[in-house]
Amino acid sequence: MSTYRGLYDLRKAYNLDYLKIANHGFIVNNRTAALVGIDGTVDWACFPNFNSNPVFDSILDSKNGGYFKTKPVKECSVNQYYEESTNILITEFIEDGHVILRLTDFLPVSWYSTITFPEIHRFIEAPYSDVDILLDLKPDFNFGSSHAKIHENRYGYLFSSKNSTLGISTNLKLQKGNGRVYNQITMKKEEYEWVVILSGIRQIGNVKQYRSYDRIEETRKYWRAWTDKINYSGLYYDYILRSALTLKGLFYEPTGMMVAAPTTSLPETLGGERNWDYRYTWIRDTAYVIESLSLIGLKDEATKFLYDIMSTVQRDGKVKTIYPINGDSQIVEETVNLSGYMNSSPVRIGNKASEQLQIDQYGSIVDAVFRFQEAGGLVTTYLWDFIIEILDTLKEIWKYPDSSIWEFRSEPKHYLYSKFISWTAFHRAIKMGKALGYSAPYIEWHRIENEIRAEIMEKGYNPAVKAFTQYYGSDQVDASVLRMPLTGFISASDPRFVSTLAKVEHDLKNPCGMFLRYVNDDGLKEHDNAFLLLSFWYIEDLILLGKVKDAKAIFENILRHSNHLMLFSEEIDFDGCEEMLGNFPQAITHLGVIRAAIKLDNALRKKSL
Repeated sequence: MSTYRGLYDLRKAYNLDYLKIANHGFIVNNRTAALVGIDGTVDWACFPNFNSNPVFDSILDSKNGGYFKTKPVKECSVNQYYEESTNILITEFIEDGHVILRLTDFLPVSWYSTITFPEIHRFIEAPYSDVDILLDLKPDFNFGSSHAKIHENRYGYLFSSKNSTLGISTNLKLQKGNGRVYNQITMKKEEYEWVVILSGIRQIGNVKQYRSYDRIEETRKYWRAWTDKINYSGLYYDYILRSALTLKGLFYEPTGMMVAAPTTSLPETLGGERNWDYRYTWIRDTAYVIESLSLIGLKDEATKFLYDIMSTVQRDGKVKTIYPINGDSQIVEETVNLSGYMNSSPVRIGNKASEQLQIDQYGSIVDAVFRFQEAGGLVTTYLWDFIIEILDTLKEIWKYPDSSIWEFRSEPKHYLYSKFISWTAFHRAIKMGKALGYSAPYIEWHRIENEIRAEIMEKGYNPAVKAFTQYYGSDQVDASVLRMPLTGFISASDPRFVSTLAKVEHDLKNPCGMFLRYVNDDGLKEHDNAFLLLSFWYIEDLILLGKVKDAKAIFENILRHSNHLMLFSEEIDFDGCEEMLGNFPQAITHLGVIRAAIKLDNALRKKSL
């Protein structure tokens, strides 16, 4: 499939005063990330870490938020792409077929986990002709509650507020006023300059001392050396490569934890309240991370992540729904004084889901270890003891009502997803433990496995609607049932699942092959939109049903809904199948891309034999 999407007309790139979510790239360095719009604006960046307060946040408040902007004064088209096999981003402004301004953006990365570069390096070039550009920097500290002082020296400017600082070093001449530094500058043909944005510094030095040429070469070598470890050469390689690079960047190197996305509160519904902070590690995602990385030969990353997760859970003495990436013990959800993307408020920092009981998290850990073992990973006796501890807890709590996968903020219920993932935990553990020759209470596990299955068949399947329903006693389906055959709980061709699938398709699927999670009231304002991971589960179901041609058509259609850089958000608007929604880029969507692509590649190869 071609991945080139053509040039973008910047006049069509906005919704109101907001650059569309899809019209962004991102740069990342295993500590933090920044969103870079196709208009040359950095409108989201947290320093020094993913979960720090943002210094640029105009994507969540176009009038009051912080930003770093470089663009031509005149209107022109734009092209944005990554340097091959890297997370180095290039934005080109084009007039009459010629590049009049090129921006190269990156966050420096190091092989050493103790070295950090909380700084953005931007290389500005005028390769074809003279060009007038606007350079504009306005940081935001503490969500607008702190006003910065601006200090000037001959090398640049330093913004300071309480314990926060942000500096800009460049040879380009700027002026200050109204809490920002800016200027309209004429760059001569073939002229080039570096601009370096630095967080947490006390003084600004000459731009040369930040060694941007050395940093970009080190960063280039890092990403390309890492991608050389990917062991995959099948279909959709470009999408798998970009997904892998995205996922690698979302790991927080000091602890080995991974953020679900580098942003907070990008809305799942425009104008609604479905705005969540995703700068945390979800235990549920562990299985997807382990399996997807293992499938493309990245066993080192899979091993480190799994054992880091085990250490974190053991340190806390219990399984939590989500974990801070830097080991903080408390996650407090609060709202901040930003208007929200396209006035979608509230803007949240922290996540109340950390307080919920989500029983499927326990099963997700066991499934992750099982997938890891299947891929040839080392399951030590210490890790096996950890599994036994998890199941000792799960054997008591699987019967409880909970908030389940979608983290409902309503009264807990007996959600089907939590039940069959609990079954999966005991089923996988029995198979894995016996294959490894480890001792365990297998008789008891078999009994619990059978008990869970019997209860699901009795209470989870509703004969009146011919479907497995969202929770016991419900007459509504939930698209999370798409995962049932993928766990081995039921055959995809079982009549009960076939009729369930038909109802899910009727009630929750749109013509683009995208799915709502559910349609019943969840206590939140406004409707939900299409959750992209569900499409990849559906594609795998179609493969299991032998409908490989249909699976291929839907998969390629979903890929066409990625942005110009092959990046995905969490959701896409259900009715129009166009607008990206939710936090961006979203790890679990890219994990789905990798797994579905490989499953489809394998199925197509078998079909051709």
